[in-house]
Amino acid sequence: MKGKTFFLEQAETLGGAERFLLDFFQTLQPTEIRRLSPVVVGAHADAYKKSLPGAVEIEYFDFPSVRGGFLKKIKAIFCLFHSAWKLKKLAQSQNATTFFSNTPRTHFVLLLAKYFFFLSGKWIVMVHDFTVPRFLLRRIAGKADVLIANSMPCREYLRRHTSHHKKIRIIENGIDFSRIPEANPPRNIKNILVLGRIDPRKGQLFAAEAADLLQERNPEIHFHIVGSSFPQDARTVYYEKKLHQFIRDRKLQNIEIQGEVKNPFEVIQKADCVLFLPTEPETFGRVVIESLALGKLVLSFNETGPREILRNFESTLRSVPGISLLVEKQNAMSLAEKIGFFADHPEEARIFTQHARSFVEKNFDLEETKKRLFDTILQTH
Repeated sequence: MKGKTFFLEQAETLGGAERFLLDFFQTLQPTEIRRLSPVVVGAHADAYKKSLPGAVEIEYFDFPSVRGGFLKKIKAIFCLFHSAWKLKKLAQSQNATTFFSNTPRTHFVLLLAKYFFFLSGKWIVMVHDFTVPRFLLRRIAGKADVLIANSMPCREYLRRHTSHHKKIRIIENGIDFSRIPEANPPRNIKNILVLGRIDPRKGQLFAAEAADLLQERNPEIHFHIVGSSFPQDARTVYYEKKLHQFIRDRKLQNIEIQGEVKNPFEVIQKADCVLFLPTEPETFGRVVIESLALGKLVLSFNETGPREILRNFESTLRSVPGISLLVEKQNAMSLAEKIGFFADHPEEARIFTQHARSFVEKNFDLEETKKRLFDTILQTH
């Protein structure tokens, strides 16, 4: 019997890591699906399951969280070992011969299954963030057959913190241009969007502070925060409450918060400017390339991940105004000043927006992403 490929994907939310795999599955041809024989192991969120092609099998599976205090962490260790044992049994029953882990929790479970339950098969690790503890990252790298970095900063991170450089491949996020609207560059900068999970690491509070600073100076500017906190993560729930409280305390009339949406391209299309405000280093900036692809002005904190994309974009422009798309990180005043500048000088914004989509088409095409990932998995299969 032909061996199957297990894609370990907890998919409790639809973040960048989950959408990366969804994009991959949605662009596979029937013959390619048959060659991979993919099974998604996990897939909690209904929206994720509904987005998978019907030919991709799904196996419900729990990857325990390791968050919480000391007692919760002790319990989590036992749960992780139990999940690793269950994964070994499931792999045997399904004849899985290749494993693709897509998030830190799935890396942990597969590492335990390899170390303690002698799970056989090829292992591909996809790295989307910098959150895996370094001592675990070194052990994961030792056991894995391939380490995939989703960006140049991620590749450099893996090279610094592991000694298995020959295992590293780089496969960046891509965009399927057949599925998204045409670019719609704005004439004016009035509608400002922050898109993504409400999380202290995503910096929505800085957007609210910028809205406060601009409310009287530029009353025509309106901010839209689109996203939700994650109920299972108390930090995000508290942060969302703090965000709402700030808006109430400051009596802000130029900002509104909307919950998570099914189609992010629809809300990006309505915006003039999209903010990307990470408070910690990120490996990539998916919202950055999606917004550029739709011809929007993109402003970002000067942080690892979006910084590399926007600097590369700026370097391709023949004439650049005397202002960058990057903002001093975690500085609401600098953010407000930059938004105000482009609102007052929309012609300067057009220098960026009229070339944004062609930049993304050249550098982040999903067909290239799919080809690299498909070839990598088959070579490991």
